Amino acid sequence: MAGNDKDYLFEGPGSLFRRRLWSYFKETAAILRSVADDWTVFVYILIPGLLLGGRLYYGLWKEPLPDLASRIPFAAIPLLLLAVASAGGVILLIREADVLFLVQRKRWVRGIMLRGGLYSMAAAALKTSFVFLILLPFLIRQFHESGRFAGSMLAFTIAFEWVQMWLKHLVKVQTSGWRRWLLYIPFAIMPASLYLAFMLVFKSRPVVLLIGTLVLAVFVVVLLRMRLRLRGTFMNDAQEDLARRTRLTAIVLSQTIDKPRRVRRKTWIFRRSRPLFRSVQPSKRIAGTMIKALLRHPGQRSLYLRFAVVSLPVFFLPMPSSVRVVVYAALHLLLVYWLFLQWFSFKGDPFVSLLPWPDDQSIQASMIAVQTLLFPYAVIVSALMLFNSGMATGIAAAGFIPLAAGVTWVVPQVIRMFMLNKKY
Repeated sequence: MAGNDKDYLFEGPGSLFRRRLWSYFKETAAILRSVADDWTVFVYILIPGLLLGGRLYYGLWKEPLPDLASRIPFAAIPLLLLAVASAGGVILLIREADVLFLVQRKRWVRGIMLRGGLYSMAAAALKTSFVFLILLPFLIRQFHESGRFAGSMLAFTIAFEWVQMWLKHLVKVQTSGWRRWLLYIPFAIMPASLYLAFMLVFKSRPVVLLIGTLVLAVFVVVLLRMRLRLRGTFMNDAQEDLARRTRLTAIVLSQTIDKPRRVRRKTWIFRRSRPLFRSVQPSKRIAGTMIKALLRHPGQRSLYLRFAVVSLPVFFLPMPSSVRVVVYAALHLLLVYWLFLQWFSFKGDPFVSLLPWPDDQSIQASMIAVQTLLFPYAVIVSALMLFNSGMATGIAAAGFIPLAAGVTWVVPQVIRMFMLNKKY
């Protein structure tokens, strides 16, 4: 029985690999269905999106390129391809239960690994080719490169991506912790630098790129043979493969479930438990506690900072004064609304709700907390709006702080009027 593969449910590693690959596709489809519950609406969005994308791509070939294309250097194309190539990884479709095969069917494990590696290389090549097709109009029409160079550039990029995939995979399954990050320097960062240098130096010599592709292809075969002969890393293989297969699940869950926070003896912000306001009024103490809680929470602090970073460059764009004022008001309204939502979440916390807060003190505390958190953002945005509006420098310098103070007082009052049904 031990020497006959027909006694098993699967006749060989090929049939088992196909079964696992099909299961992997079904798991991925199930995750996508969990994101898009209504497939009819998704199709209504997807089909016009594909038609619009096809029309835009046709315009890149037949119509004049955007003015921005003339300011893009050639180095941007290999840099984008390098970013895409560095995102690739190896999925071997190994399971923890495969340890049973190590006794009687070692050939099966090697067969599954070989097929998984070839599948990963094919998937990476398709992904890189798709991105390269998007960049191809700029390469041909903007930089006037030949089709021969474009083909050799694509082949060299795919071969480099395969080498990069296997190098990172071998480092991950054999090391951990700081040793892994240390080995990334010679096995990931340095090859990426050599790729960029090779592309820029030999961009007018496609023959050299083809020779480099052949050398990298031989190196890929050597790395694949090293991977199949590697011993003593089975559990690391299974864990790394599980991490790769569940990466999409982790991305989906990251939007709904907060990452567990490390328990620290002291926080990074407000390390001492001193009151934020000198006043001993209950409303000031409550507001200070809410501000500390928001700024100490990594998710809320990150969202506050990202909102500020994303919205500030808007005021550097050329726009009419009326539009600038509308954008200025809309950003403050949006931020204040979010801050009030964070206040209600803080007030509804099981521990905080145990405290006997009178309604009048709760309302005062909410206004103080929201206005305090809004004021730094309002100062920066008011300065950007006035200094970039063509106003005299002296007037802008004298007016942006009073403007920020007025907005900090008015906008929370306006939002509170629309949230009177909320219990403060």
